[in-house]
Formats: sequence, C-alpha cells, structure tokens
Amino acid sequence: MHRLLLFITFFLLMNVLPAVQAQEKPFSLPVAEPPGPATWLFGQPYGNTTGSFNFGQAWYSAGQGLHFGIDLSMACGTPLVAMAEGEVLYVDNLGFGSAPHNLLIRHDGPGLVVLYGHLLDRAPVEPGQLVQRGDVVGYSGDPDVTCDSRPHLHLEIRSLDYRTLYNPVDYIDAPWHTLATIGSFGYPLFQQDMLNPRQWMNLDDQPDVVLGGRQLNAYSSSRPLSRNLQPSANPPLAREVPPLEEGATFSLRSFGFAGCCAFPTWHPTNPDLLYVVDGSPGQQASTFEWSVSAGAPTNEITPAPPPLTSPDGSHTILYNNGTVTIQRNSDGASWNVQTNGRIPVISTDNSRLMWEVRPQNTLPGQAVSTVVIWVSDILGQNAQAVVTQSGGSARWLDASRLLISKPQLETRANIYTVVDTADGSSFELGTWEGMRGLSVSPGGGRLLFYITRHGDPEIDGLYTIETQPGAQVQKLDWFGAWQWRDANSVYYVPFDPTTDVQRLAYCNFATGEQHDLTDPATQPFTIGNGDWSVAPDGRKLVFYNAIDRTMWLIEENE
Repeated sequence: MHRLLLFITFFLLMNVLPAVQAQEKPFSLPVAEPPGPATWLFGQPYGNTTGSFNFGQAWYSAGQGLHFGIDLSMACGTPLVAMAEGEVLYVDNLGFGSAPHNLLIRHDGPGLVVLYGHLLDRAPVEPGQLVQRGDVVGYSGDPDVTCDSRPHLHLEIRSLDYRTLYNPVDYIDAPWHTLATIGSFGYPLFQQDMLNPRQWMNLDDQPDVVLGGRQLNAYSSSRPLSRNLQPSANPPLAREVPPLEEGATFSLRSFGFAGCCAFPTWHPTNPDLLYVVDGSPGQQASTFEWSVSAGAPTNEITPAPPPLTSPDGSHTILYNNGTVTIQRNSDGASWNVQTNGRIPVISTDNSRLMWEVRPQNTLPGQAVSTVVIWVSDILGQNAQAVVTQSGGSARWLDASRLLISKPQLETRANIYTVVDTADGSSFELGTWEGMRGLSVSPGGGRLLFYITRHGDPEIDGLYTIETQPGAQVQKLDWFGAWQWRDANSVYYVPFDPTTDVQRLAYCNFATGEQHDLTDPATQPFTIGNGDWSVAPDGRKLVFYNAIDRTMWLIEENE
C-alpha cells in the first residue's frame, strides 16, 4: 500500500504534459499514392520497436540497437518520389546498407540527407542531379529480393555528416497516428523497459541514433516477451452483447494521470478493472490495478511485467530458465509441465495446453523451419503432436479447436485449417494470399483479416469468415482498424489517411447493421500507437490518447 501511495503522489505532482504542438515539417511522404490496402501501409516505426528489440543484434547493431528508419509496406515496383527539393548524392552506395539498391538525396533547406533503402533496382537518377518535390526517384523492392517475402521501403533521415539519424515522423508531414492504427508489422509497436516504462513509447518521442553508439535497448526486463519465447495470443472468451441500435450514443473522458499509461490491459472478466505498468525511472516498474469507475489505481498487484495467464485469469503461467510451471490461482496449487522449454497457451475452459516447438528461431526472410504443434491436458500429461509442418503457427479458437496456418512456400499464401483436439477432426477453412492482421472473435466463431498487395485492387481489403466447415469468406465495404465488441460485431475506426482526427463506428456481421458512433466535429480523438482495446462487457473502450499521452475511455451511454 505504501508503494501505491507513492505512485499516486508522484503522478499527482507531475505537470500535465502539454499537447503536441503542430509544427511545419519540411518533407512530404515518399510515395505519391495515398495509403491503403491496395497501395501501401505503415510497416515499422522508427526507434525503440519490438522488431529492433528482437532483431537488433542481427540488423541494427550499428544504430544502437534501434530501428533507425521507418518501414512502409508496399508491393515491389511502387514509384517513390522526392520529398522536397534536393540533390542526388549517391546511387547504390551499399556502404550505407539497405540492399539490394539504395539512394541518398541531400536536402539543403532543412540540412538533412534522406536514404531510400531496399529498392527494386538501380534508381533512375544520377549523382549531382537536382530533383523537385514529387519527382519519381526510384521503385520499392524487397530486402530478400523475392518481392514475395517482405517488400517495403526503408527510409532514413540523417544529418549531413551521415552519423546521426532522426525520427522521420518529426520531419514528414503525414497523419502518423492514423497510419499506425493499421498496417504495422507487429503490436505493440514499442518495447517497454521495466526500469523506465514511459521512455520511448510513442511515435514522436524516440531518441536520435548515433551510429556506433552504445546499445540503447539492452533491457534486462521488458515486455512483450522476446520473439523466441512469446506464445500465441490467448483465445478470447465468449461474450454476447445486445446489438447497438442506430441511435446509440457514446461519450469520451480522460481518466488517467498525465503520461500514464501505454499498453493498458483489461481484466479478463471485470469491465471496471484495467492493469497498467508504470513506475519511476531507474526503479523496477509495478503492475497496478486501475479502477475505471474510480479513475485511479486501487491496488499494486505484482512487479512488472505482468505474468502470463489463462484466458479467464484463473491460472498463471510461470517461466524460469526453460522450466514452465502452471499455477491455479484459487488455491495456489502448482505443477511443472514439460514443453521443450516453450511457453504454452491454455484453452478457454482451462482443460488443455498448446505449445509450438521449433528447432531454431529464424529471422524474417530466412528459410522456414519445421514446426511441431503439441497439445496436452492442463497437467501437461497425455501430450501429443497434433501437427508437424514447415513453418506456420497455431492458436486456440475455443475450448478444443485450434486454428493452424501453413505457408505455401512458393507463394505469399497461407492455408488455414481448423483442428478439433477433442476428436481429432479437421477441415480446411481457406487459403489466402497477402493476409495480415488476423484476429479471432470472442468465442472463436469468426475471423477478421485484411489482404494487401494482392495485385488486384478489387481483392485488397477487409474480410470476415465464420470458423465452420463450408463457410464463405465475405469482403467488407469498409477498411480500418477494429476491435471485437462480441462474437459477431466490432467497433472500428475508419481509415482516413488525410487526418489524425478519428471517429468510432460499429459493424454487426450477423445483422448487417453499420453506423457511426461518434462525430469527429464534436468528439474528436486520436488513438496513439494503435493502442486501444474493448472491455470484457463490450460496452467501453480504453485508448492511449496521442495528444496528451493519457488513457481515455469511450463508453456507451445508458
């Protein structure tokens, strides 16, 4: 309790963070086409990303371990343009990295150099050539030279001496917060240090990178877990909420302390409780229970990061140097399970474990390894390998069914199969090329995902399908970021790449009902870092406000 009082006092004494001031930025985007599923999407931000934490030693060691550019995901051959008036410095000088082809342009106005990386072929410009804003200067490619693996533009902004790299978000005029709501390579965007949980957790507060400097993200304790330990997501618990009527209204309110807290998570069954990670710099952060109705932390739960749990929170999964222990929270009983050092995921009825075994952890773009998917009872007994295949992954849909993806190695397609671990039956749900953003509805009865870079703009977009034999995929008439409200409906933020002022909408797949819930003219909001989620009652959402860096609620009015 003493630590909780110190926590509250510390944040009450803090000055309120000022709103982000709009400043004129010298650059326009490096792509002439507007963003969208058929053109390009935000891939990886600059700085303290989860990707750099996992792959920094392999890819970003020269840049202090951080991702020292931004990635924009797009098909090979997408035209790239000059972001301002400038002079071409280098074409294909791979001493700057970003193979197979790169381009550097000097912009004397702002006193900066821009690098375009992973180009498809040699840029159609020459050193010394002057370019104007909007001139085509190259075409996007793929670092793996396949145009199927991970085609994207890697873009850097450097000092004139090339030694310091800056956050492109600070220099390029674009609705970055809207772009970050959809399209990212991973979530959460940033790696949270448990000794400084507020540091570098926003698109626009990342540090400059000095080439050759010390590593900045060598965290001894952080979240999320590293890629080689991270299990698949918990299956969402089933919930049914009455459909929203056309006239339903929602209100917005701030309920956090200034600067607190990125990446809040809901209690799995109590819609009044959130868990947040926070603390003073230099001290181990704590996990706090936060009451929505009280608008304040009510209890310190554990040192951070929060433990992994079963979907309903009744069991805790402990991991220590390869040993996995399951603890039943009701009575404290615990037992070790043999999972080849992998962290398992518990089914929704707490009867089964599932884990994946891979002989090696490969970097994106490398050849896939063999994956063995194991299932046992909750005690770790009666383990059996249900699938052995090249690449792919598995996740629980519900109490007994798994959704298993398997890549078609010669294409960008993945085959999705539903396997019932109770009776061994299975069926193929579908095969989709260019699928991203896959999410499972509460109860596991429906999927939602989008397709991008297919080549046919009529195919690119958002899709849903029920997880039943013979189900037909349905393309939606909207595109945006979404969170599940219940088994058959979502809240969504329509993707408007012209503005960071957002609105909330509703779509019910079972009834076909679809309508706006907030008016941006009177209820403007901006989700930061794509960080938002729905309470277990489906009636309220928490989001991290990009403007004041504080938790806000959007809640249904009675």
